[in-house]
Amino acid sequence: MKNYTKPKKLLLLSVLCVLLWSIPGCMQDELEPQQSEDENTDVLIEKPIDNGRVARDNGINPAWADMAYRGFNSAFLTTSGGRTYYKRALNDNASDGTWTLALDIQGMMDVYERTGLPEHRTLVNNLVNGFLQLNPPPYDWDGWNDDIAWFGLVLARGHQMTGTSNYLTQARYCFDYIWSRGWDTQYNNGGIWEQQPDYTPEGGEIIKEALSNNPTGLLACMIYQSNGDQWYLDRAIQIYDWVWWHLFNAETGQVYRGIYPNGQVDQGTAVYNQGAFIDFANVLWKLTGNPNYLRDATRAASYVKNNMTSNGIISNGAGYLNTWAAEFARGLGHLCTDNPELWDTFGDWMVQNATSIWNNRRTDYNLTWNAWNQQTPNNGSMIPTQHVSAVAWLQFAPAKRPGITSGGTFSIISKASGKAVDVEAGSTSNGGNILQWTNYNQPNQRWVITEAATNAYRIRSAGSGLSLDLEGGNTANGTNVIQWGWNGGSNQMWYLVPDGQGYYSIVSVASGRALDVAGGSNENGANILQWNINDADNQKWSLVP
Repeated sequence: MKNYTKPKKLLLLSVLCVLLWSIPGCMQDELEPQQSEDENTDVLIEKPIDNGRVARDNGINPAWADMAYRGFNSAFLTTSGGRTYYKRALNDNASDGTWTLALDIQGMMDVYERTGLPEHRTLVNNLVNGFLQLNPPPYDWDGWNDDIAWFGLVLARGHQMTGTSNYLTQARYCFDYIWSRGWDTQYNNGGIWEQQPDYTPEGGEIIKEALSNNPTGLLACMIYQSNGDQWYLDRAIQIYDWVWWHLFNAETGQVYRGIYPNGQVDQGTAVYNQGAFIDFANVLWKLTGNPNYLRDATRAASYVKNNMTSNGIISNGAGYLNTWAAEFARGLGHLCTDNPELWDTFGDWMVQNATSIWNNRRTDYNLTWNAWNQQTPNNGSMIPTQHVSAVAWLQFAPAKRPGITSGGTFSIISKASGKAVDVEAGSTSNGGNILQWTNYNQPNQRWVITEAATNAYRIRSAGSGLSLDLEGGNTANGTNVIQWGWNGGSNQMWYLVPDGQGYYSIVSVASGRALDVAGGSNENGANILQWNINDADNQKWSLVP
């Protein structure tokens, strides 16, 4: 870190000048149709359109996201025999199978990721537990490696959301099983078979697909996030490198369908393949800091926006499709959330698609099928995976331009490391230390940011209720940052200074120095302190609602 200072008066004046230009910021066994009118009467509706449908300037009505998942759950969510699951269709109460059930559950995980509500966490836990009850390992009966990758992803994500250790154990089993049987170097110098050759019926396709490689690589990343085992990160990078050389057009951002043993590439494209690649590349960017991953993810997202829509709308009414764009919604949502500057590129387009989703829904359940630019039919045989993409998209589409809203709750993510500002060990005591850790969206990693004085903010832990504080009120370089009961002192107030690229410097009102990850470390447990402003990435933070 550079050892130069600005005069304090000049620094504070510059901070205030910049701030003037900142951007403001259920389960049921029987079906009960949802009301078609908007239920959240306290939501500001700014621009009415026909038939009571609503839109917002620069964003969607946030009630849409709630009404969409409630309608989906009312239509498909079932509890029977002590198991919680999504059923096969509106008119079929059987469980929605194996990989399709996993994709349904991912939609509810998107809801919990948006809301953070305890009841949604409980539902996620019940659904993942129900999945394992209905589909226990081993999975040697299934020759499709992408199926087992979807199993593993719902288990790994379930572990990250609930902390249930068995989910991580079973996620590791899924990856290890795919890797041991599916990664093959005899053909194409590597890659994972879509369907194992021994399981492929005579005349069937033997191919290594994006659909089996990118979700499996993402699964390895999530396991590494949870247990820190370098072997999984190494395998993720190995898979990514193979995909990059064989199935990705780095100039255009297109993800190809797959490659045959003779080296012939099937250049077919699909929104779900683009989305899984984006999520995979983005998480590797967060884990490694290698900007090439971020570049690839952004190009893959732009390829869909520029080449795979009808008048800007993602839409496909093919009857054989299950989930169509959920993986893309998730990948793009994570990409923009982790890299806030990209909202300027994709935010309005996401709102355009969300508006088309909402305007073409069937209003009894607020369900929209995969053809987002066409009216959804009232068909009792429609299956949940034909509707879950719309649910996912509405969870990630911005309800407003990203910015600071007083009283909002945020994760504070380091630009340098991708890790979250964290109260060590979830302490709820005065003096609890502040450090960085992999973001699990836990209360000790969530912060309520409230304007406490003109352009100055209190930053309060959602877990403890205590405020971000310079220890002892010390103004020197290297002063430790802790949590402490609110006393209104300037050592507990912070300026949030935007850099114009989606990140903020968090500057102490007391000292004029910036929140800093010690030594620029990317490691879990690295301490957070204050240091002279030097514009380095370890002093830049994204505020993720």
